[in-house]
Amino acid sequence: MNKIITVTRDVFSTPWTINQKLSELWQMPKMAFDIETSGLYSKEQRKEAIRLTEANLEIELHKLVSVVANNNGLSFPSLTRTTHFIFGLSKSHSIILVPQGRHMELLIWNWLRNYRGKLLIHFSSFDLKVMYHRVGDLPHDFEDTALMVKTLINNSDVWKAKSGLKDVMGDYYPPAWALFDEYEPEDPLDPKFLDYAAIDGAATFYLHEILLEKS
Repeated sequence: MNKIITVTRDVFSTPWTINQKLSELWQMPKMAFDIETSGLYSKEQRKEAIRLTEANLEIELHKLVSVVANNNGLSFPSLTRTTHFIFGLSKSHSIILVPQGRHMELLIWNWLRNYRGKLLIHFSSFDLKVMYHRVGDLPHDFEDTALMVKTLINNSDVWKAKSGLKDVMGDYYPPAWALFDEYEPEDPLDPKFLDYAAIDGAATFYLHEILLEKS
């Protein structure tokens, strides 16, 4: 049985502190990277849209209303906002940046396009799809730990080759992490959500270390 790892975090949410922390992170040669996103429309707007979909609307209007009704953090990037940028610096510590508004979100994405260290990303297709939509570019150097896992546990029976972060790293961290299911908290600074996000970053960093040991 693996020893459960306690993850600490530092959180920055004002323009000044985010800029200061980005200056420090610039010096890091390697970091895990993850984002959390939410739908562009509020939960109240989605509920109203769901109600409207039950009305007798014209087809084109029904399509538009359905876009709002089904909006969430996994929607197309133009319909989402990036609420948290997570940087795992070790297997037990993460930095979380919580931008207030679109301007700060884009500032961080532009910082990432210029960063020259290595980013470790689990399932990069999601995070980098958002990045490319925002700034039309990808990181200078990154490795996808999910693809690395696939090279070790590939199986024609997909259920035997799960490569999700919680599937492969769940035994190292508190059970609450794998059970967490509230991905769009009302308060972006909710401590439980920040704990969850911090473990994502730390677990990705540790997974990369483990994979390098096995290579």
